[in-house]
Amino acid sequence: MCYRKHLRQVRRARRRAKVQQRTLLALELEGFVALTLHTVTETLTVPIEREVGAQVADTLREALRERRRALKTEAGQLRRDGGENAYRRSKAPAEPVGQYPTWTTANATDQAPPPGEERALQS
Repeated sequence: MCYRKHLRQVRRARRRAKVQQRTLLALELEGFVALTLHTVTETLTVPIEREVGAQVADTLREALRERRRALKTEAGQLRRDGGENAYRRSKAPAEPVGQYPTWTTANATDQAPPPGEERALQS
């Protein structure tokens, strides 16, 4: 999957988690009276007391906070990976290996070549 598409999905998930946190806060202020659990085949509604509702809200809030942290970390990693890929694509090709360095003196024959290399005769 393209990192941009994945990054877009992660950002959407972060926004959804943030909206869920706000919704949870609004529900907590109103007070929980029941929880409804959904599965593929059944739905179960459980009435709860106010003290238990506060504990449930704390648990849900912590789960959403952890989810947002994980998504933030994943988004950061995707951005770094994407930046590295863009850098690699835009990087100019390196000098070919094996070329001799150029000497900058007026008379290049005065300098000795690096060990193991012989200089070609210049006409």
